[in-house]
Amino acid sequence: MNDNRIVTHLLNLLYGLAIISMVGCQFVQGDFKETPGGLLYKFHKQNKVGMGVLQGDMVTADVVFRTQDTVFFVSSRDLTVPYQFEILAPQFPGDIYEAFLLMAVGDSATFILDGDSLFRFDFEIQDLPDFIDANTDVFMDIKLIDVMPRDEFSKEKESYKGRVDRVMVELKEKEITDIQAYLAQNNIDVRPTESGLYFIELEKGHGPAVETGKSIKVDYIAMFINSEIFETSIQDIAMKNNIFDSANSYQPFQYQQGDSLTIAGWNEGLSYMKQGGRALLIIPSSLAYGEEGVEGFIPPYTPFIYEVRILEVN
Repeated sequence: MNDNRIVTHLLNLLYGLAIISMVGCQFVQGDFKETPGGLLYKFHKQNKVGMGVLQGDMVTADVVFRTQDTVFFVSSRDLTVPYQFEILAPQFPGDIYEAFLLMAVGDSATFILDGDSLFRFDFEIQDLPDFIDANTDVFMDIKLIDVMPRDEFSKEKESYKGRVDRVMVELKEKEITDIQAYLAQNNIDVRPTESGLYFIELEKGHGPAVETGKSIKVDYIAMFINSEIFETSIQDIAMKNNIFDSANSYQPFQYQQGDSLTIAGWNEGLSYMKQGGRALLIIPSSLAYGEEGVEGFIPPYTPFIYEVRILEVN
């Protein structure tokens, strides 16, 4: 399903939370009608004059997903806002979207879906939970609360996109301002490299040079542009800055120079160094996680500061 909230919540529920057993309220397929596409359904309440659902509409609903004996998602319990998403073209015969297309505002119904297809195509989760296999039926209980017609929803999306675009412009401008403020406050007058990286050498190294393909061992302190430390390989630094994590072994970071697992600004910065050297890297977002950031962890247009010391080059 193209709704990140439900995918995130399902992953959390399936792999992190206890499964809740279903008590009662079980149905047998003989109670259900069948669409030409093979979708089994049963209406509990049907509003003959309610607004129907069309492809492209945005629906608001209370939804429960369950098997015969396990409830694994309840929108009223597991979401902090009402369950809302756009009705797309059906992804497979008898899927979620086909179910909603049968409904009108005020309706409540139960649908029987193919569990394997539901997870793989609608939820886009390929690693199925233990209680779902190729033959598992999933019951979807729906109470349809509201429908926003496609034209109105399209205008709402455009308005939202405009607001997001304005925020992104502000964040991009703020990044530039924040970097310049940091340079001024710390009396740093070096010029950036062609890529935009600021490399400030603190101690010159005299050992082997950091080169692509070599194994590098580094101690580091990672900071946001406001100098707040958020990660380090050094236990004393973590403890002094109240970020100590007992699950962290606090060992030097070891990697292969030039690999794709480290951000571009890190690889470039360390390429100017030799064993024994220490430097400060001011890395703009364009050399880190860019305009997308990392959802839930790193906002868009986030620059970083790394203080690094090269311990070994092999």
